[in-house]
Order: sequence, then structure tokens, then C-alpha cells
Amino acid sequence: MPRIDDDFEEIDDDEELTSADLAHFKQRLLDEHSKVQERMGRRVTEAVFETTALPDEIDQASRESEQIALLRIADKERKLLGQIDRALGKFDTGDFGICEGTNDPIGKKRLEARPWTRYSIHYKERLERMKKGG
Repeated sequence: MPRIDDDFEEIDDDEELTSADLAHFKQRLLDEHSKVQERMGRRVTEAVFETTALPDEIDQASRESEQIALLRIADKERKLLGQIDRALGKFDTGDFGICEGTNDPIGKKRLEARPWTRYSIHYKERLERMKKGG
């Protein structure tokens, strides 16, 4: 049965995650961790280990811009790895699938879309409104 919270609109209480759900999400997180780690490593390698000297200053500047872009993407992937590791740690404490802001369950649809999420969609929307000053 949906409930009403003072700070939120109607909230759908998702049913509790089953052991099969937990196993599914844990595997998704492990798979995503491997993929992100591989991509990040490839980007860093491309950015750092390209040593061919370029004769033209424009080509050198272009390569430097590309290297900077690759390193920025790798940094975002490093941050994502941290979020995934944090989510994986929640399996040990029994907190996976629980919103850090409200202690309510996070909906399965949200977990399917982003299994490393820390917040329910309703709480995340509230944070965004507060961030924008509304």
C-alpha cells in the first residue's frame, strides 16, 4: 500500500528484496565493476603511453586535448568504481537496497537501472530540488 510522507509525494513501498534479487544485483555490480575497471585501464593506457613524437604543434595540441579528455573520463570511471564498491559493501551489512536518506527500500526498477544507487528516486528528487534552491 502506498504511503504519504510529509516531505514526499506518494511513495510506493517496494516489496523486500528476495535472496534471488540480492544475488542478481550483486552479480550485476560485479560485472559492471569488471567492465568499468577494464575501460578505465584502457583509457589511462591510451592517454599516458602514447609516446610517438608528432612533428606538428597542432597535432601535439590535439593529442594533449585527447589525453586530457581520456583522463577525465577515466577519473569519472574511477568514481563510479567507488560507488560500485560502496554498493557491494552493503551486501555485507545487509543495507543493500535501502535508501541512505530515508532508510526506506529503493524500488527494484531503480536498482535495475542503477544498482549502485544510494537513494530512492523520491529522495534523490528531493535532494535535487534542495540543491536548486526549491
